[in-house]
Amino acid sequence: MKPVSIRDLNTAAPVTDSHAGECATYRLAPSYRDTVTLDGKSNPAISRKVYYPRVKKLPDGSYFLVHMDMRLGGSIYASHSADLRHFTPRVALLAGHDVLRDGEEDRFVYATPDAAVLPNGDLLVVCQWRYSKGYSRDAKNCGLMTLRSRDGGKTFEKEKVVYVGRCWEPYMLVLSSGEVQIYFSHTAPKFYEDPSLLADSLIKTSSGSALIRSFDNGETWMPDVKDAPYAAHRVSQSYICTTSGGTKCFTDQMATAVELGNGDIAFSCESDCGDYRFRVTAAVSHDNWARPLGIDEAGPADKMFAFTKGAGPYIAHFPSGETLLSFNCEGRQTILYGDEHGKNYRVDEPLTTFGGRWGYWGSLTVDTPHCVIAAYPNIRELRGADNKLLYIDNDLMLARLYLNHRIDACELTPDFVGNTDALFVGAASQAQCAIRAAHDRDRFYLRVDRLDRYLTAGDGIELKLRIGRKVYTLGANLGGKVWYALNDAPNADFGATAETTLCGELDVWAGNDNGAVTIFSLPREIFGRADIAEIDVVMQNDDDGAFTEETLGGWQKIRIV
Repeated sequence: MKPVSIRDLNTAAPVTDSHAGECATYRLAPSYRDTVTLDGKSNPAISRKVYYPRVKKLPDGSYFLVHMDMRLGGSIYASHSADLRHFTPRVALLAGHDVLRDGEEDRFVYATPDAAVLPNGDLLVVCQWRYSKGYSRDAKNCGLMTLRSRDGGKTFEKEKVVYVGRCWEPYMLVLSSGEVQIYFSHTAPKFYEDPSLLADSLIKTSSGSALIRSFDNGETWMPDVKDAPYAAHRVSQSYICTTSGGTKCFTDQMATAVELGNGDIAFSCESDCGDYRFRVTAAVSHDNWARPLGIDEAGPADKMFAFTKGAGPYIAHFPSGETLLSFNCEGRQTILYGDEHGKNYRVDEPLTTFGGRWGYWGSLTVDTPHCVIAAYPNIRELRGADNKLLYIDNDLMLARLYLNHRIDACELTPDFVGNTDALFVGAASQAQCAIRAAHDRDRFYLRVDRLDRYLTAGDGIELKLRIGRKVYTLGANLGGKVWYALNDAPNADFGATAETTLCGELDVWAGNDNGAVTIFSLPREIFGRADIAEIDVVMQNDDDGAFTEETLGGWQKIRIV
């Protein structure tokens, strides 16, 4: 009997909204083993400068990384990886260059890239383009362009301009219908109407979020906006102020969106509330943004405006119903848990990734129905008294975070074959555990698959099973010690057993497959008529004296089926 990795579990075909109504308790468990930092000093995938990283999973299971190399844009780069650990050297997809604009020397730059795999299998990259000097002078000196690859990002066709107008931060969403949407920060119409708002507005601009759509795999877009007044399909605007000249100014920018199981679109954006007070706003469209907002119209109706402090949000959604919302808050990537409606984000339970290291403009990518990839730059900039950039050395941090939610206990099979529903613990050290459940007519079983490169006698697992008002504790370590408790009574005898199989030697560093399997069992009768139990897990690990202990972070349900 060999331990099974969490990567090889939770493999059943996802059922849309299978956990609807149960989104109040789920959590993400980062994997220490699946967390990597690409060193900016030496890694050719990022070469010291990485901003705005976006990771996309390709149809062959590999990964495509796209990012920009300057805080406000310069060039767009891409690289590939098979394992999210080793990347090819980055290649410039679009390189900033000097130009003449209307007889004046200027620089043509690219910024804020995103990408998506289209229904026909093509990979499409979108980014902002602009003239560095001309951007603040005329709305026409900026826009969006796309690049298409028909071979998984190995080669790209010539770029195409798909929107003209002052803008930022495009984001691409592919709907189940095949429709492709590009959301972006929509600053051009107001700037065209009143350029003085750059100085007169409380927020020195007026934004809002808009989209363009494609129904032919990104070949053509509607509305086709190439000239004044530069208005796309407005989807979100929040009123902020009115200038002295009478121009109404709005916010809502850096939009991202996902399609929910019921066909609604959950949306997130950053709202600039003035005086550098950035907040996160969330909204839901129930009709795929059927009607565009007017230029001075706030909306949409179903919106949670500025409900939490943060900037640069990014939204993700699991097929089972759970919605995630990440953003940078005081330089730390923060994730909130939401529900199947794209609402009820648990602001009192934020998850901070990567040890709280400083950066901004990260992203989330759903890797599997039970795993999300977090990407975040660790940014180190040294600036002089005049704010001139003196030194930069950025790292790129990547991590897999596994979804812990209700699992099912199926009928027992030999070696748990076919039973892949699992919970995960493994954020604090290289040791990790996956927990599964099963039953037969007489007994209930809990299997713990432990992967651990350094096994010690003190390495242990403790499971707490709550059924009604009773809490059953089952524990075992690799030294052979077993313990049980019922509520607060230690050494309780409720007919439980424990059997551990070692897959490696104690006190010896070994490979990734080193570990142990522990199977607990207890009488089925303790459930009575109940078919639901709740479980929490405490994993102990001792890596040569470096003792750690971690839990699921809260109770999760087990359903007997």
